[in-house]
Amino acid sequence: MSTNIKIKAMSDNGINAGALREFTDQVAIKPAAGIATFGVATVWKGGTRTRAQTMPLVLGDKTLARDFAIDADEPAELLGTNTAANPQELILAALNACMAATYAANAAAMDIELKSLTIRTKGSLDLRGFLGIDPAINPGYDCVEYEVEIASAQDSQAIEALHARVQQTSPNYHNFARAIDMKAKLIILP
Repeated sequence: MSTNIKIKAMSDNGINAGALREFTDQVAIKPAAGIATFGVATVWKGGTRTRAQTMPLVLGDKTLARDFAIDADEPAELLGTNTAANPQELILAALNACMAATYAANAAAMDIELKSLTIRTKGSLDLRGFLGIDPAINPGYDCVEYEVEIASAQDSQAIEALHARVQQTSPNYHNFARAIDMKAKLIILP
């Protein structure tokens, strides 16, 4: 199954459109080449501080080394030491980063030049759920709002089509928009 999206051979929006087309064609022919398995190992550093270390990325039959650390902490008002972004800021940043990459890649595929792209995202938590005060209150988000600001010479119809395509294809958009089956395994050490 090949895509019907026009892709120029040169790089657009910082994306090598030719390489994107080649990768898309490879995955269409061999779906296993498009299975990407990501992982992080997070270690508690005391208080509300953690450090996550990226694990190797498995892409199809290739294992790619990833060596990035991601620190997290809470502000003092939430019992932290305010040394890093907190988990809620990180999850919203991950949503935005994924959508931004999806905008850039799809814009290149759709022959849309982006002059600028900004995504602002926010959500409110009722901490009574997190604190166990009221078990009827969701400890997570009930709603996340985001605003996408795009500058481009393309007409609004093309930008609206790009926006719809991102909503169809962004992995983290879908991670937020639908339930994910969570499978837990607890290991208790002596």
